[in-house]
Amino acid sequence: MDANNIEVLKVEILPTKEQSGVINYQVGKVTPQMVEEVIREYYYGTPAVGSDEEMILAWAGSQNREQTKRKYYRFGQKLLDWVRNRGIGDLRLVQQPLLLEFIHSWGEVSPYTKSNQILMLRSLWSYGNAENCGYFLRNIASSINYDNFSDLPKAERYLEDWEMAKLGKAAKDMGGKYWLVFSLLFYSGMRVGEVGRVTVPGDEPGKPREDYPGLYWHNFQWFPDPTLADRNRGYYTIKFRGKGGKYREIGLDHETSRAFKKYRGMAGDKMPVFANVSRNPTKRGLPLSDRAIKRMIQDISEAAKVKFSCHWLRHSHATRAIEHKNVFEVQNQLGHSKSDTTKAYVRAKRDAGTGTVLPRF
Repeated sequence: MDANNIEVLKVEILPTKEQSGVINYQVGKVTPQMVEEVIREYYYGTPAVGSDEEMILAWAGSQNREQTKRKYYRFGQKLLDWVRNRGIGDLRLVQQPLLLEFIHSWGEVSPYTKSNQILMLRSLWSYGNAENCGYFLRNIASSINYDNFSDLPKAERYLEDWEMAKLGKAAKDMGGKYWLVFSLLFYSGMRVGEVGRVTVPGDEPGKPREDYPGLYWHNFQWFPDPTLADRNRGYYTIKFRGKGGKYREIGLDHETSRAFKKYRGMAGDKMPVFANVSRNPTKRGLPLSDRAIKRMIQDISEAAKVKFSCHWLRHSHATRAIEHKNVFEVQNQLGHSKSDTTKAYVRAKRDAGTGTVLPRF
């Protein structure tokens, strides 16, 4: 081939044409329409939910237990309100630094509360980022570290004798239902959600759906157990709806039973044990809610200057009861399905050890 005889054709050069982008960077103000366009262009699919509110409802509704659904829903609303107050109208525009700022806004909380709420935060973004939801483009919460607080042994949630004495004195000094609520939670080992009325959001606004009804006097049955010294001696058994919706029955010690019998007086079976005296007619006369009982326990904590929660009383009950009852009796009292769960509640005694009972050589 002769390179000198190659014919070169003329090349037509076309004029440049300005390409349209998703956002016109000449515009100084970001409008809601522009934000919607960005989301529509860059998100990989149509989300299964259409708004932050729907996202929170779907996430909370995916939980198994009704009490957990309510807890997740309340946390989601707390996050949503906080984000809205920062001027952000869409959770999908939140970046990780803002989530860290949200965590910092909780202030001084216990390690267990902090780890629990961070796990909920991670769960929310994990659920929203999943393919079956597709609401979040990225899971920005997956790398947030919660310092492994959840790995701390449950038995560390324990109150020493001197702490219990301070709390008991504070509850008695506060009078009213404080001492009775404190005594029932500790001496029965019941969960706060089994003592108080638990409700979850219903299908209609203002009409919550009941999960646990709370305690009424028909849940209590008196069994005489007289002695020569005390013919009026006896104890209550309490039958109630426990965790998982299963009904169970436990016994209440003689002294606490006597206090509740005196407190009951002439109240009929259909009367609540701890009645709500709210001015709200929809709540008045119903059993106190679990949130109201938690507030009472918080008041006792502040008065005694001892930090604790309702669940700490269950751990403290288990550790002391196991010294005199076998593990299966304690398991039945606490309503655990496995004895291993009960054992995890028990704190080992800190003394000179089992070597004290061995022979000396």
